[in-house]
Amino acid sequence: MPAQLLALTDGPSILLDKPIVLLGRHAECDLQLNSRKVSRRHCCVAIVKDYLVVRDLGSTNGIRINGERVVEGTLKAGDELTIGNFRYQVYLDGAVIPSPASPPPKKPSATASDESLLEASDEPVPLEESRNNGKVLPAKPAKPAMKPMLLEHDDSFVLPEKLRAVPPPDRRG
Repeated sequence: MPAQLLALTDGPSILLDKPIVLLGRHAECDLQLNSRKVSRRHCCVAIVKDYLVVRDLGSTNGIRINGERVVEGTLKAGDELTIGNFRYQVYLDGAVIPSPASPPPKKPSATASDESLLEASDEPVPLEESRNNGKVLPAKPAKPAMKPMLLEHDDSFVLPEKLRAVPPPDRRG
């Protein structure tokens, strides 16, 4: 049996039967996840030998591996992947999923209440920063304001009346 993402919430389980599976709300995605917390093209999962690689495709709410927000990461058997408000446990063919005796203790966080509000909301929520393997990544930069073009250096943007006039050749000859 191929790799799977087994649903831990009310979403569908995902059979990873292609080398790369595109997940999101858009009809062109291999699997549509119908939630306002899921972007049109949210993430993709690729099968690589005995593990999976997941990559966020610039989604608003991101992806999490074992509770940690990442841009890209490796998934092993038993890992938990969160896509929007859907949670999945990774199952790899032939791999035994470890059954947790007790959940690992959560690190205290100043934003724990913010995260619970995020999880309870149906609206997309842009985050100010994301974490990738313990490194804090800055939020997506705002689009820079357009710089004015200098017309005098490029004749392709100069109006015909502003072009340097060259006298026509003398044809009296």
